[in-house]
Amino acid sequence: MSQINQKFRQHFPFFRQSPDWAYLDSAATTLKPQVLIDATQHFYSSAGSVHRSQYDLSQTQQYEQARSLVAERFNAKREEVIWTSGTTHSLNLVAYGLENQIQAGDEIVISVAEHHANFIPWQQLAKRKQAKLIVLPLNVDYQIDQQALTQALSAKTKIVTFNLVSNVTGVRQPAEQIVSIIREHSSAQIVVDMAQAVCSEQVDVQKIRADFYAFSAHKMYGPNGVGILIGKFDRLQVLKPLFYGGKMLQNVTETALTLAELPYRLEAGTPNIAGIIGFGEVLQWLKEWDFEALNQSLYQLAENTRKRLKNYKNLQILGSQHSPTISFVIEGVHHADLSAFFTESKVAIRSGEHCAKPYLRYLNQAGTVRLSLSHYNTDADVEQFFTALDKALAILLD
Repeated sequence: MSQINQKFRQHFPFFRQSPDWAYLDSAATTLKPQVLIDATQHFYSSAGSVHRSQYDLSQTQQYEQARSLVAERFNAKREEVIWTSGTTHSLNLVAYGLENQIQAGDEIVISVAEHHANFIPWQQLAKRKQAKLIVLPLNVDYQIDQQALTQALSAKTKIVTFNLVSNVTGVRQPAEQIVSIIREHSSAQIVVDMAQAVCSEQVDVQKIRADFYAFSAHKMYGPNGVGILIGKFDRLQVLKPLFYGGKMLQNVTETALTLAELPYRLEAGTPNIAGIIGFGEVLQWLKEWDFEALNQSLYQLAENTRKRLKNYKNLQILGSQHSPTISFVIEGVHHADLSAFFTESKVAIRSGEHCAKPYLRYLNQAGTVRLSLSHYNTDADVEQFFTALDKALAILLD
């Protein structure tokens, strides 16, 4: 482990409070740094509010600064950043927001590799509007089959959505190429679920050129319960709000509603103020670190882990890309049995369908074991994983 990653690890209280555990489940939720905990405690120790009174001015400024920091990190405009409760909320906001633009017979294209959050909203939208849902297959590299994509696109195609990085396999889609194909063959609006990419990739939305992007703060050292939708201004401008209520209007009478300007028109009600301010503190803190250096150590650790796994008999890794997320199955061993042994050995991993039932059926798997690394993981964490794996297999394959 490099010196910079060791210093990074020291900012996470989990490792002091649970020194016996190896945390290898960051694809689900990254651990929380001290700066987030401090910001959250400070907010809840105050008479906290935003955009409500004069006395909350400083917190309102922190809240809006967090929005500016999201815009800066992802190369968007601040009015194109919408606060939600998570990736699922963000994607549903788009699916419901585009509903009036979908007619019977229109087509919505998704990939089979989607998380439920980027599968079900489009399936249900198609059902509500009597549109056709087209589910794209993958190629041998676990990426969207570009020939199938090209054939699926037409004047009827209104929405195309896909993940930037799979939460099951860790495989990154060639989003830049995919978007170019979509733009060439249709006028569809493009939605990207980038929840699994944001921790270990400096995503630039201008380079990908999609219309909407969704992710959750808890995927990049932020709080649970905070999501982000980034969209092109003109696309956001015509989205129908998902929620109606306070602070998203300019005026309301008994017979008419005038919506507020972006981003507030899509942010009805009291937001997760503590979480958003805390996420802003995390983003400011992350600017202090050499992201490339952190990633270099992370990807080397992931590659070493992948190489060791390949030495195990009857073990299949799903996906071949260099990725901090590694999913595998072992012939004759149930993933839940392995998971039980890992928990007993104080190794936090994930097993099961990973909220991606259609994808698991496509892969012909009942479930997988998934370990996912982040910038705070060490060689010792991985060694603890392999010790637990060897112990489990010695018993389960006896």
